[in-house]
Amino acid sequence: MMSLSKRKSLSKSNILIFICWLVYAASYVGKLSYNANISRIGEAFGVTYAETGMVSTFFFFVYGAGQIVNGILCKKYNVKYVVLASLAVSSLMNILVASVTDFEIIKYLWLINGASMSFLWTSLIRLLSESIPKADIPKATVVMGTTVAVGTLAVYGISAAYAAFISYHAAFITAAVIMLGAAAVWIIAYDPTVKSLKAELEAPSSEEEAHVGASGSASALLPFISVIAIFAISNNLIKDGLTAWTPDILSSLYETPDWLSILLTLLLPVLGIVGSFVAVWVEKLTKNFVLSCAILFASASVLVGTVIIFISSSHLSVTIICFALVSCLMAGVNNVITSMIPLELKDKADPGKLSGILNGFCYLGSTISSYGLGLIADGLGWGAVFQTLLCVALFSVLSGCVYLAIAAIKARSR
Repeated sequence: MMSLSKRKSLSKSNILIFICWLVYAASYVGKLSYNANISRIGEAFGVTYAETGMVSTFFFFVYGAGQIVNGILCKKYNVKYVVLASLAVSSLMNILVASVTDFEIIKYLWLINGASMSFLWTSLIRLLSESIPKADIPKATVVMGTTVAVGTLAVYGISAAYAAFISYHAAFITAAVIMLGAAAVWIIAYDPTVKSLKAELEAPSSEEEAHVGASGSASALLPFISVIAIFAISNNLIKDGLTAWTPDILSSLYETPDWLSILLTLLLPVLGIVGSFVAVWVEKLTKNFVLSCAILFASASVLVGTVIIFISSSHLSVTIICFALVSCLMAGVNNVITSMIPLELKDKADPGKLSGILNGFCYLGSTISSYGLGLIADGLGWGAVFQTLLCVALFSVLSGCVYLAIAAIKARSR
């Protein structure tokens, strides 16, 4: 029988995992509210794909850089108030974007939004690693891995509804309301949950702390982190590229109305939720993070290749199914990179710092995808965009294979 104290600890742990999940899922609504409406915003202001993509590039550039900086500094932050401030600033930026009439202003507002959002992930990962029992880390990994998919599903669902009935401006207002609601839950639940959990956990010994921060362990992880960084760039280039541009791809190639394009795009995050569980399953089979990611990228390559083959025959169903499955696989890769690795390796590297560095590389990929894919679409068409995504996925597979081959050779020579 589980003791009363253990049951209380488990309950508090579940509450903390939930409020962290709620905060980050809500933040994704405020983070992707522009991307979810990029097509209609472009039409409203009469600007090109590249110009609308530049707004997301501003966001992702500062967000990615902020991830690295905040990963290094997050141990100095008061997580309670940093998370609250992040949600509040993002809410304000969403309200302002809904109000402006000059397109040029939007990219600067979205840059501020990116800066404010960059505090969240590293702070939440640090909080979870310090507060929940080690036995609950696998559960936290799976749950936090669904935040991106759930948040994306919510914002695209809201935007699809508003595209059919109301102006896109309402999507930004709704995003602000959702984030403020999550902020209220966070501030109410934080103290009683975190203080109780931290009181029950034993403080790490000085020897463990020295090991975590030792330069030797960091240098030993450098080749591993390097290949994971390549995966991170490729993953978000593909994942966010599809999320941002699928409505435009569907309306351009298949002449679907805006509301239907956004609604069909909802299939991407739905299967993205499944991707978190797929990643855990693949990792359990391989027991190797690099091999797991390589397998997922190889599968994505096959699907993107299928889209290229069928693109000229106007098979909408084939395109949608392939996009959805690619989104599932890339959500799995994202879960490995941003959740599994920082939490599972917390005895070898600082989780907040590692998650910040890896997430920074993820959003370097996002930065490239927003403007770069829009520029390719403007100049060469969507077929060239799919060919670019295929090359990115294949390069990731090759990088993983090279790393695994070198690791195998080193292991044999010992």
